[in-house]
Amino acid sequence: MMYAPRSAGAQATITGIVTDATTKRPIAGAMVVVEGTRFVTSGDTGGAYRLTGVPPGPHVVRATRLGYAPARMPIIVPATGAMQVDVELARNALTLRRVTVTADPTSRARGELGTASVIESEAIRNQVATSVAGVLELVPGVQLTSPGLDGTQQVALRAVPVSSGGFALLQSATALNPSAQQLAAFGTQVVLDGVPVSNNANLQSLGPRAELTLPTSAGGGIDLRRIPAATIERVEVIRGIPSARYGDLTHGVVLVDTRAGVFEPLVIARADANTSELAFAGGRLIGRAQTATLTANFARTVTAPGLRDDSRYRLTAGFAHRLALGRRSFDAAPGAGDDAEARVRLDTRIDIFRVFEDNVSQAPNADLASYSHDAGLRLVERGLVRLGGATHLGFTTAFEDVAQHSYTQGPRLRPAMPFTDRPTPGRSIGKYIGGTYVARVHVDGAPKHLYARTEVSHELTTLGAMHEVRAGTELRREWTSGAGYQFDIEFPPQADFNGVQGYDRPRRYDAVPPLVTSALYIDDWMNRTIAGSATLQVQAGLRVDVLHEGTTWLSGARDRVLEPRLNMEFAPVPWLRLRAGAGRLAKAPSLETLYPAPQYNDVVNVNWYANDPAERLAVLTTFVFDPTNPQLGYSMADRAEAGVEMDLGQSGGQLSAVVYRDRETGGVGIRPEPTYLLREHYQLTDSTAGTGRPPSIIEPAISADTVPIIVDRRANNLTLHGSGAEATVTLPELPRLRTRISIQGALERSRLANDGIELATNFGDFQLDQNRRRAPYWLGATRTGTLALLTTRLIHHEPTIGLVVTGTIQHTLRQTLQDEGAADTLGWAGYVTRSGTLTPVPPERRADAVYSDLRIARSGLLLQPQRGPVDWITSVQVSKSLPGSGRLSFYAFNALDKVGTYGTREVATLLYPPRRFGLEVSIPVPLGVRQ
Repeated sequence: MMYAPRSAGAQATITGIVTDATTKRPIAGAMVVVEGTRFVTSGDTGGAYRLTGVPPGPHVVRATRLGYAPARMPIIVPATGAMQVDVELARNALTLRRVTVTADPTSRARGELGTASVIESEAIRNQVATSVAGVLELVPGVQLTSPGLDGTQQVALRAVPVSSGGFALLQSATALNPSAQQLAAFGTQVVLDGVPVSNNANLQSLGPRAELTLPTSAGGGIDLRRIPAATIERVEVIRGIPSARYGDLTHGVVLVDTRAGVFEPLVIARADANTSELAFAGGRLIGRAQTATLTANFARTVTAPGLRDDSRYRLTAGFAHRLALGRRSFDAAPGAGDDAEARVRLDTRIDIFRVFEDNVSQAPNADLASYSHDAGLRLVERGLVRLGGATHLGFTTAFEDVAQHSYTQGPRLRPAMPFTDRPTPGRSIGKYIGGTYVARVHVDGAPKHLYARTEVSHELTTLGAMHEVRAGTELRREWTSGAGYQFDIEFPPQADFNGVQGYDRPRRYDAVPPLVTSALYIDDWMNRTIAGSATLQVQAGLRVDVLHEGTTWLSGARDRVLEPRLNMEFAPVPWLRLRAGAGRLAKAPSLETLYPAPQYNDVVNVNWYANDPAERLAVLTTFVFDPTNPQLGYSMADRAEAGVEMDLGQSGGQLSAVVYRDRETGGVGIRPEPTYLLREHYQLTDSTAGTGRPPSIIEPAISADTVPIIVDRRANNLTLHGSGAEATVTLPELPRLRTRISIQGALERSRLANDGIELATNFGDFQLDQNRRRAPYWLGATRTGTLALLTTRLIHHEPTIGLVVTGTIQHTLRQTLQDEGAADTLGWAGYVTRSGTLTPVPPERRADAVYSDLRIARSGLLLQPQRGPVDWITSVQVSKSLPGSGRLSFYAFNALDKVGTYGTREVATLLYPPRRFGLEVSIPVPLGVRQ
């Protein structure tokens, strides 16, 4: 249902002939479509086709026919008149006169006017990628990474690393607060075959007190390793402002279409020193109105062959069925025109995946080990009903069930300290445990996602303009279950117990309430010819997202947000387009932040540590705090951008440039809240050594004092500012050299601010020392990062022999890290009392002698900016056609084996993955596919 509307009034007509690239003979029955629209037709027996009423401006004509590689022709449609567009089809795409190996910078995502990068199947096949993460390297600002399944893969659009401040880049969710890229990854929506893939119910983390880590994607976006590149047909990355159709995001949308429809079966095999992969995809026609598609993929990566036995593997399988009723012919090309001729279209998909990551124990660190095992089933049903010539009704329902099993172990050293495993508030007799031990933690969750969308679209002409209006509803319910966070309480993953803080307790996930959201939206895309060849396109929409407080969509609203969005494009002439957009986006909090685990504090009342273990006595009082925040709600992002696009003549050259400014407010972090506990002290009886039994306490307590503590409260306390510029230039082909050059540049800046407080590193000493009456605190720091990337691709093409050589060079031109926050001995903002009260102190008073005990240096900040080195990395790929539609490819990632630079106090770290050589072969399978 997603397409560009037709222009009102003046109309253009596209005619042409589809021929065989080798024999030059007409091809009968080829499907021809204007990408992203409903303009679709079939060629006659002489290969001729005709499309009328096509809107003016830049478009891509795509022709497909079973047994031939799809062909794409970028064109500029005039406001009136007719144009001839002849298309050649080849048995192998590498023998076409033009091969696309980069993202199209001026194409539009279907139904979208915002800034986007469109990556077609031919570009995906020419990209060295194991998963969709490798495909996204064709987007400006994305850094090159080695192909494989080495670690968790996420995408963070328009966000760069900032100073860690002790937090790792795209770290697991055990950190106190997320990084800028983790926030951006969580706010980037991935839509797979029309259904959002969510990470909101992923609870595979150890919490803020953990001293161990898990290999998990919790707290960020989904792990992109679950989507193989070999089975992808098309990727659309909306980097700008998406239409009101898309919600639950703050940074952008990645639309992924996997292969479906009728196409020649292929087997794809790939191998390098670390990764081996085998994939299959094929589709056939059943009867006159149905198609069936089967895809499968297996990949395995050994991270350090010959050194360690750590490995990762992925197994996926998918089945897609399409039923189209009430049409003259069947569209064999996935995504071509959305089967515009069908009155009823039903799509059924069943997908399964398994992504396993195993880090085995091995000498000399035999006690270190971890794994992360994710497996899931996804059922999708989509329908499109043509109610009339101008009205369509669409619906989508989906259910995803995932099983997540994570494990980690590591050595811990704990002094002999009193210990209690009491799960409820109150006083209890503890015991002493100390020494070296191995902490073992299992985290088992079962996230589930129920999704439904209903949408009506209607075309109409009013006030001289053609409108495409979409209105719809969206319902989501996400929840989890399972054994949850499990460990032996006597050997916890936290060894840093000071007699106050307390250990986490095991927690099941069955009682965690669900995340329930709903949305209403309306969107209008208007296209109008102003004068002559000038055109104006406007896409405006409004979306309302509601976060419900109960377990169903009938419950009240916990939070709601109104999201207006606007994109405009003015083309004074067909080859020049001026663009601008602004809007508001919103992201729901995750289950982990809505319903965190209880916080335990165990205060030692008696610590009688006798030489004889039988005579020892420990008495502890357990306090339990609920760190949830009833006011926690949506994160919101206000975004604006402006840009220009130019077509550089008839040779296929293009220029696209955009500047943007984003501001995300209400990002979810942790706000430390000081409070206090009451600690009672008791006298003892029978405390003489040698009795063989512990002493007894005398009731009531003889005294009590206060112990300050910190409650880690979840809050919308993070602000992420982003700004930058992106540009893509595709130069015309050099005819004699058969070479084209494509250049992508991105200059991006991220600024992450925290409105909470930060405490001194010796706060634990302050808790225990009754003689210390106060401790300093600082206001939250602001951490910034800048990154400038220039990616140049040289594409040499010899169509007569089916050869394509692609060389990629990525320069890191600028990388800076800087912290904004006072770090000197007068930079503190105030102090915490023993009763947990925050007392601010004016800057002019902080040098007074009365505050001399508070004047200590702040830790965790960069004392001076770091600047990264200017460096570059290069990769090469050579592809050669094989009989039929097969191909053979050789690739060399980081061909010169550049290492990069290890960071120092003044220089930011810039390290490149090691060199990898590999081969990939794609072989057609003659299974008698019917059309």
